[in-house]
Amino acid sequence: MPADIRSLYSTAAQGGPPLFFPDPEVPVSFNFDQGLAAPETFPQQEILRLAQKILARDGAEALEYFDAATGYEELVFGYKGLRGQLAARYLAKDGRSIDPRGIILTSGSVQAIALAISGYLDRGDVAIVEAASFPYALRFMEMAGAEIRTVPVDADGMDTQALEQLLGTLAAEGRRVKMVYTIATFQLPTGMELSVPRRRHLLELAERFDFMVLEDNVYGELRFAGEPLPSLLGMDTSGRVMQCNAFSKTVAPGLRLGWMAGSPEGIGALAGVRQDLGVSQWLSRLMAEFMAEGLFDPHVAAASAVYGAKCRAAVAAVRAHCGDYVRFREPRGSFYLWLEIDERVDWARAAELAGKQGIFFRPGERFMGEGDGRQYVRLAYSHVTEPVITAGIERLGAILRACARS
Repeated sequence: MPADIRSLYSTAAQGGPPLFFPDPEVPVSFNFDQGLAAPETFPQQEILRLAQKILARDGAEALEYFDAATGYEELVFGYKGLRGQLAARYLAKDGRSIDPRGIILTSGSVQAIALAISGYLDRGDVAIVEAASFPYALRFMEMAGAEIRTVPVDADGMDTQALEQLLGTLAAEGRRVKMVYTIATFQLPTGMELSVPRRRHLLELAERFDFMVLEDNVYGELRFAGEPLPSLLGMDTSGRVMQCNAFSKTVAPGLRLGWMAGSPEGIGALAGVRQDLGVSQWLSRLMAEFMAEGLFDPHVAAASAVYGAKCRAAVAAVRAHCGDYVRFREPRGSFYLWLEIDERVDWARAAELAGKQGIFFRPGERFMGEGDGRQYVRLAYSHVTEPVITAGIERLGAILRACARS
């Protein structure tokens, strides 16, 4: 008799499925689905050179769990040399002095988010997020047993007036808000940027209502238009902001290196729940050397230029081929267009036809808890070539016109 293995699943596992997305039924000709870095931006020759340099210089030490001279701290926080390089960059860019124990290295930014949620949220705590947000962060919050509340996003990012009202309501009910999670710069999936006045307001609310701010900045470096905005971490004076970031979008996802930065007290919660014996010494040393040689900032600038060109191609194609059947705001950075589909379009039929014609994208409802009835799609231009962007969007436009109600 076959075993009923699923009956043994934990509550968290039964709450799945995990957030992977199945392969389409037909071959994909136009893959606008995943937010993947462009392979032509990967610094392959530099990585090869530095990998050899690190092994020749450090030998077996580069392949250990941790640097014996530093001790067990590196099992939890990661290679001190890379944390030092990151701290120096925060000081140079944000004017923020960060102690080495205020940075913890992780396997990408998703692990940093998971550790933060595990370190701060207990069952019954309240976490507040933007109404459309990163699904993996929401899933970790659900697994922690937290109650998720949402606030709207508009052209200036998270509506902090709505946040203040929600915080007041929850306080009157005796509810404990522990964390506000925000993608302040190039919000996922909308691409909006939290305005500076709203950033100040959010930090004031964090002090007044006593909660932590988890700033997801994984796309924040990839700007190709507009003026840079100060990060929440750079503006923070109370130690309540933690900022996650990673090399996955800026350098290469296969490095699997990210980090969380903040005050030592803030990062202490992540250290307190970590039990995975840390990240790769070898790759951490490689990226420390990449930064020490002054390669990181020029690389980010060059990669951002690539994404800017792809974005312009996508915007031009949408305007030329999708007409008034979509509404969107031209992004100033990141990997995506967030398209609102006109209500005249039978979107269920259009999406089905697009799939059958090999056009793959991320439906908007995967980022939203309870929608407002509007139809959205996230279109990623980062990983595909400009000719594919143009041809794929042209085909999508034809489908929208065919599915539009007269």
